[in-house]
Amino acid sequence: MRFILLLLITLTLSNAQNREALLIGNSNYKHISNLDDPSYNLNRLKKTLKVLNFKVKIRTNLNSENLESAIDNFASRLSRSSDTIGLLYYTGHGCQVDYQGYLVPTNVDTQKKLKIKYNALNINKMLETLKEAGNRVNMVFLDACRDVPTGAKGGTKGLGQPVARPKGSLIVYATESGKVANDNSKFINSLIENISKPNQSIRNIGDNISNDVAQKSAYAQIPEVYTKLLPSIVLKRGGYVPPIEPVVPVTPLVITSKWIVSTNSICKANGGKIYKGVCQANWKNAKKICSTSGGRLPTRSELRKVVVDCGGLFTTYGDKDWDSLTDKNIANKSYQSCYKQKGFRDNDWYWTSEEKDSSQAWNVYFDGGGDNWGNKSDTYSALCVQ
Repeated sequence: MRFILLLLITLTLSNAQNREALLIGNSNYKHISNLDDPSYNLNRLKKTLKVLNFKVKIRTNLNSENLESAIDNFASRLSRSSDTIGLLYYTGHGCQVDYQGYLVPTNVDTQKKLKIKYNALNINKMLETLKEAGNRVNMVFLDACRDVPTGAKGGTKGLGQPVARPKGSLIVYATESGKVANDNSKFINSLIENISKPNQSIRNIGDNISNDVAQKSAYAQIPEVYTKLLPSIVLKRGGYVPPIEPVVPVTPLVITSKWIVSTNSICKANGGKIYKGVCQANWKNAKKICSTSGGRLPTRSELRKVVVDCGGLFTTYGDKDWDSLTDKNIANKSYQSCYKQKGFRDNDWYWTSEEKDSSQAWNVYFDGGGDNWGNKSDTYSALCVQ
């Protein structure tokens, strides 16, 4: 079961008001199936929140100890002032045992009931921790997308309703209590879109998301909304946030003789698909596509050189400077223009030829100017090199 938890608190107070955000993404699990790399959506949400003047921290692939510590540290940031605005976002596996919902750390064996109860993060206890912070408004979004096998008596599908609801809270489940939503981006897309809208009360955000996702899923997925003593605060827009799926005309790639753009026929014949002029495929097929095109996948160093030559600050996902360096690259108009002129797109991850392990390979994200690893079964762009 994959799900997203978001705690958002609002925005029409003075600019001096503290606004804190913690974004957590778990995808690489030891005992259960891995999930798609959440990096792209985490960075999309981060951009949106920074427009709204949040201080944003991202944490990924947390085990039991680190997940609990991340929540405790976040609560400490919230407790600095009763007016602090806080946002907590979680994406990863979740499960339910004895009608209690849990966030699943990367190292927990969900086939064992006691392992879940004592090592996973109980959602109600997490909400109690946030309640103790004493900040003014809490918005909590839980996106449960997959059914985690619990294999234990008392383990059921979906997540039970929240018991510990902090005062001034909005809690939204991605689907109805006890049900499992399909693994999709409808909920996070609607979340980003709705918190970007100007001049709306936070009381309406949950209902707007629920209606939006229900309609887009033909009512197969209906988010459930809970509230408690919400103040009348309006979400104020701090600047322009691009639409989720903007319609962008396909422009020809500017490629030197070093780079090879696979033809549509070669791309499709080897299991890929063309998206906005670029061939996309899983890692194994990307290697075949490049070989058939007369080249190979580039190394990390070759793609890193593109970033550096364009004036970007290269970083690896998980480094302590990842957030600050990617922010600088995104704000660097000269860098953004340069790599696009070389034929790379800002919203694409590009496969490299280098493996991280038997199931993962490295890729590069030019918008932020860094590299990360993804499951070999995932779909990313394949631009080949001679």
